[in-house]
Amino acid sequence: MTLVSHPSSIEPVTTSNRPAPAAATASARTMWAKVDTGFWVAHRAGEYFGCVDQVAGGFVSRDAHGIPIGRYDALEAAKSSLRSTTHPLNIARRRRAERVSLAAATAVGVTALGFALTAGALAPFL
Repeated sequence: MTLVSHPSSIEPVTTSNRPAPAAATASARTMWAKVDTGFWVAHRAGEYFGCVDQVAGGFVSRDAHGIPIGRYDALEAAKSSLRSTTHPLNIARRRRAERVSLAAATAVGVTALGFALTAGALAPFL
């Protein structure tokens, strides 16, 4: 925090270039808003925190990055699953989703490479 004194003002103006401390953000209250039928959005400390979407047979909660956290039978259970994006369960789910995406992308890439090599090898015979 720095104090800035403007020549035309009598009182110093306080400014801060640092973000809010993590402890202040973590202790902030989560505010929920129903924005559409079957869709709730959460805000914490003025920032988007996640959402809950009603689907057939339950509710799906997503963290601030849009990654699904889980499927729940009750709305309150889905809302309470948004503990924080740094909660160990949410981090584990995100890592698992990233590993699955990486494995799928690798498999598709290897298949495409195989087709390209096969086409290149067969091209002289066409």
